[in-house]
Order: sequence, then structure tokens, then C-alpha cells
Amino acid sequence: MVSQSWFGICAGLLMTTSLAQQANPEIQVEIQQGVQALEQGNFSTAERHFSHVLKTDPNQVEVRAHLGLAYYADRKYSEAVEAFRLVLKQNPSVRTAQTFLPLALAALDQCEQAIPGLSKEFSSNPDLKLRRVLGLSLQRCLLQSGKQAEADQAMQELLAKYSDDIDVLYEAGQMYAKLSSQIYLRLMKIAPHSARGFQVMGQVAASEGNWEKAVDAYRQAIRLDPNVPGVHLDLAVQLLLHSPDPNAWEQALVELNKELEINPASAEAQYEVGEVYRKHDQPEKAKAAFRAALRLRPGLVEARLGLAKALRQQNQKQEALAALEPARETAPDNAAVRFLLAQLYRDLSRTADSKREEEAFRKLQEEEAAVKRLQASPSP
Repeated sequence: MVSQSWFGICAGLLMTTSLAQQANPEIQVEIQQGVQALEQGNFSTAERHFSHVLKTDPNQVEVRAHLGLAYYADRKYSEAVEAFRLVLKQNPSVRTAQTFLPLALAALDQCEQAIPGLSKEFSSNPDLKLRRVLGLSLQRCLLQSGKQAEADQAMQELLAKYSDDIDVLYEAGQMYAKLSSQIYLRLMKIAPHSARGFQVMGQVAASEGNWEKAVDAYRQAIRLDPNVPGVHLDLAVQLLLHSPDPNAWEQALVELNKELEINPASAEAQYEVGEVYRKHDQPEKAKAAFRAALRLRPGLVEARLGLAKALRQQNQKQEALAALEPARETAPDNAAVRFLLAQLYRDLSRTADSKREEEAFRKLQEEEAAVKRLQASPSP
């Protein structure tokens, strides 16, 4: 999810959208109070005012659209989707719902449903700030859906239209995985001391094995902007992987929960929460986190592995097997999946299946060793 200034994006909508159909002065006052709360960022207050109006008069379509905006800004994306769908059912021409329904769907990682609306709005929305957010959501959804060429096209359009935008440059760098590319160099030139800039520095340091420098950079990014998506997760991962402090997992868990406040649809953060709990003997919390990750992204192999391990720790071996077997279809070359499947089959006295998975694991290990030897051999 892309960081964004709520009022900067939606001010035009709030000022230009006509809240017609006022039934009486009391409702008009309630509407104005809701709009004012929304403009001030008091989203729960705005939700309360708009909901009260709709209880009195469910046909206030524009009010319901504003309620959807309040939900979206409050990261209540499921409620936003429901509100916007009802708006479009009542009046398919309401632009606010046309724009924000696909954005809310994208925030929920329901990308296949979001892509058509995102594509239409990205190409036609007259608001440049909104178009930028639409484009970033579209690019992420296309990439997540395996539509690399279309994602590349969307990103190129974003770079052409928003050549100096920090978030656009950052997401482009992530997509192309070229930390030393001209895109990242341009970001660092434009805003070397921004939160995104320090996040990039942290990722470069982490890739070089300098975890302490990475942690320092991530913390600097958080000091500059604690709401940048991804940076709390990056920090937590480095603490979990490298910190010698035996209590570092507690700080990592704080960072992961902050990440989930910013981006509730982060399957990676949910997975890391599950791993923290699993490794610290809290299997029920671990299972809940892994299952949350899989609801967000059913194909996340790491979460299936974690859930299977947590279930096995509780001697729930058949359930562990049921959780893990789909990963063999989505990631047949994952050695960790094959190894754990072999163990589970052996636990369940399925000897032939266990031997089959052990053989698959052995072949994968041999292939990996061969690749490493090839990489280590001198060039001719």
C-alpha cells in the first residue's frame, strides 16, 4: 500500500461533491459535521455522523459515498467496499465510488476484482493526485497477479507522469529490483534524507550483510515518517534475523504490529508475527497469525510452512499435512516444503509417501549444490 496524504488526495472530492437531497435542516447539520470531521481526519466521528444520516434516510447516495471515504481513510476497507458497492447500485454514475471501490479492493488484495476499475480510473480520472494513487495500486495488483508486462507499462506511465515522486520512484525500484539503478539514484538525489531514502539505504545495507547499519537506517526512516509502509516490517526482520539481544523478538513484534496498523493487508507481516509466536512457544497465537496471512495470500508458502510446523508441535499431524500439501503444488521446488512433508508422512506411517518426498528433497539439495559450485567456479 502506498503512503498518502488523505486530505491532499480527497480535498477536491469533499469540496466539489454536492450533498443534495437534504431532507431537513437537522440532517444538513449532521452532514456538514461529518464532512468537517472527514476533512480534519476524525474518521470515526465522520463515520458516526454519516451513519446516523443514513439511518434516517438510506437514499442519501452522496452521504453513503462520503461514508465509504471515511471507512477507506480509516483503513476499514471491507466496510468501504460494501458502502461503495451500495452507492453504485443506487447510482452507477457517482465518481467517488467509481474511484475508491477499486482502491479499497486493491487494499484488500482482491486484485482480480480491482484491476478493471483501477485501469479505467487510472486512464481517465482528471485528478492528478488520485491518478497517481490509482496507478500505484494498479501496478502493484498487476504485478501480484503475474501480469508483468502490464505492470511494467503502468509503471512506465507513472514514471512519465510523476518523474520526481518519491513513492513512484521507490515502487519502481522495488519492481525492477535494481537498488543501484538510475531510478534509485534519482530518488536519492531528489530526497536523500527522506523516509523513503533511508528505507532504501537500509535495504542496501541489509543486502550487503550490514544489519546494524540497516537497522539504523530503518529507525531513521521511522523517525521521519512512522507511517511509511514496509519500513516497520523491514526493521522487524533485521532484528529477528541478526540481533544478539534475546529479547529482540519483543521489539520486533511491536514493529510488526505497527506495520499491520499501517497496512492490514500485509501477509508478510502476519507471517512474521506467526513465526515470532511459534518460536516462542505460543502456538495458538502463531496459528492465528499464519491463518490470517493465508487468508490475505493463500499462495504464501512460508505461511503454510509455519502453520504446518505449529500444528505439528501440537501433535496435530493430520491437520499439519492438510495445511502443507497445497504448497507442494504451488512450490514444487521448495526444499523446505518437501522436507517437512517427508517428516509428516513418516509421522503418519505413510512410508512410501515419505520416501518419495525425501527423494525429491535430496534431488533439490543436489541441484542447489551444483548451482553453488557453478557460481563459485572461475570464469573461463
